[in-house]
Amino acid sequence: MKLLDELIELIDWAIDDAADNSLTGWNIIAAWYNSEIDEFRNILDKWHEWIAEYKQNLIEQTGIKTLRIKYTNNAGYFIELPKNQVWNIPDTFIHKQTLVSAHRYTTLELQKFQSDTDIANSRLWDLEYNTFLWIRTNVLNHFSDLYNLSRNIEILDFYTNAAYISWKNNYITPEISDIYKLSITGWRHPVMESVVDDFISNDVYLSKWEYVHVITWPNMWWKSTFLRQSALLILMWHIWFDIPAKKAQLSITDKIFSRVWSGDNLFLWQSTFMVEMQEIAYILRNSTEKSFVIIDEIWRWTSTYDGMSLAWSILKHNHDCIKAKTLFATHYHEIIDYSESLKGAKNYSVAVGENEESIVFLRKIIPGGIKKSYWIEVARLAWIPEDVLQFAKQALWELKSQDTFQQLAIWIPEKDQEENKALKSYESIISEYKNINLNNITPIQALSYLQDFQEQVKKMK
Repeated sequence: MKLLDELIELIDWAIDDAADNSLTGWNIIAAWYNSEIDEFRNILDKWHEWIAEYKQNLIEQTGIKTLRIKYTNNAGYFIELPKNQVWNIPDTFIHKQTLVSAHRYTTLELQKFQSDTDIANSRLWDLEYNTFLWIRTNVLNHFSDLYNLSRNIEILDFYTNAAYISWKNNYITPEISDIYKLSITGWRHPVMESVVDDFISNDVYLSKWEYVHVITWPNMWWKSTFLRQSALLILMWHIWFDIPAKKAQLSITDKIFSRVWSGDNLFLWQSTFMVEMQEIAYILRNSTEKSFVIIDEIWRWTSTYDGMSLAWSILKHNHDCIKAKTLFATHYHEIIDYSESLKGAKNYSVAVGENEESIVFLRKIIPGGIKKSYWIEVARLAWIPEDVLQFAKQALWELKSQDTFQQLAIWIPEKDQEENKALKSYESIISEYKNINLNNITPIQALSYLQDFQEQVKKMK
């Protein structure tokens, strides 16, 4: 019987908790909107306090410390006493129910409290729902005005937040350039700089004459930050958002293309390399001279020679045919030499400070390519075991000594070779004559210089 009583008590407490949660109404109308709703809620919110205070008064009045006040859906509120304590109850207790080990009672005060809470709860549900219907009807009747108001608030919210972020983080408003240009000094990543104390800013300059940057650097995570930050800042400016930089001059960009990472597509039976080639194909077919493209070593999923030849071909096609502003990141060092034959391309790399004892990756973009990947140092930073690194280093040395691992020679089409040779000849002539001080030579010397210049040009042809 004791186990049965404990089970009944447990069920009563569960029902009691459910009833407690029901004394809230729909809870769909905000406070302060309707004073009557607030009044009913105030009654229901304080019922715990009233019950606790009333229970304490009864305990002091009867001296029965095991007295409890409970609630069930069927019986409502009642006072429960152990069976061995019923002899000590006052005359104000009204018997309601007898259990195996306990008796249940009520009082006039408890009945009045229950009546008040039931009325308040019932009225609250009805009042909240009717208020909701009234609001819904008025919203429908004034939908057009409310929609326009919300849109205006949305726009105001966007621009005020944009202005605050710009002011707080020292953003600047770029200058609009009518010519083909992307020139930014001291630009930063808007998200990374908020979590990295020593974020390193960089510069970038792309124009009609220098529109492809071939970027080489150690195999470190930071290259993705630089590439994506470039595209992100252009996007921010095109939605009229200030950008994190010291100075900027930008022209209108029609599209932004990003080829920085991918995985396979098992559902369509496509390998990682196939997915990347599809994305590159989309870029080559849809980008224009006014587009901005970031490409990050997409050919790493195939063999060395295949990937290298693809890299050269894609770089050349973009340079010669499309002329889109492009950041072209690669670990194929051979492309550094090849890109020198492209008039609109320039090599850049990440600065690395090294001595006999240590290496520091500075995260600063500087002119000139770099033909070291620092793979040992980067792998060591990733906690690759030292014996693995030493074995890999020895294996690389042996592979380089074999004919099968000879690096592929730069292949430049005959036409490109002639153009490159002519370009260097022009540069040599210009370098020779641009420093002549015309104020310090005689007419005879000037005529001699002119004759010599004419002969050199004839030899070039």
